[in-house]
Amino acid sequence: MDERIRVQVVAADPAVRVGVDDMVRMCPELTVAVDRPDVVLVMTDEVGDAVLVLVRSLSRAGRRVLLVVDTLRESDVVEAVEAGAGGLLRRCEIGPDRLRPAIRATADGNFTVPSDLLTGAGDRVPERPAVRQLTKRERAVLLMLADGHETEEIARSLAYSVRTVTGIVHAITRRWQVRNRAHAVACALREGLI
Repeated sequence: MDERIRVQVVAADPAVRVGVDDMVRMCPELTVAVDRPDVVLVMTDEVGDAVLVLVRSLSRAGRRVLLVVDTLRESDVVEAVEAGAGGLLRRCEIGPDRLRPAIRATADGNFTVPSDLLTGAGDRVPERPAVRQLTKRERAVLLMLADGHETEEIARSLAYSVRTVTGIVHAITRRWQVRNRAHAVACALREGLI
């Protein structure tokens, strides 16, 4: 039984696609796939309308999407996640050591975003309804989710049980009426909660 994560690379430039395919092949737990991928890795210059349409389409088809973008702004994070992206990276940051954990996090349903975008998002102070407030525990869990940590890692780091972390995430998604943990992270980013 093959337990490797199947990755499909989508890029407008064939040379970029081939290069990223080679980078994926360097990681023993990953394999390049043309059909039935676990993660679709979309290489793009910026998060524009065409990319958001592609992400929505892939997400509706049940695909997990990791965007790798040349130019990535804070506002792109929210738009991409709302479209269904499971994570974002800057192209200048990718190499096998950064790409592998981001693909793993996306495949596992966790979220990855450059940490400097999280810092800037927390500096905003928009108006928000009381329902979108967070406790210290909820904020800590969402911050770690946003940084791509898995449930078990969050539990170890915060000295909680896995069940507690899962319960915190479930409580947030239910209270905020969002689809999943990535959507919860996007909402928290948009509203300046993390």
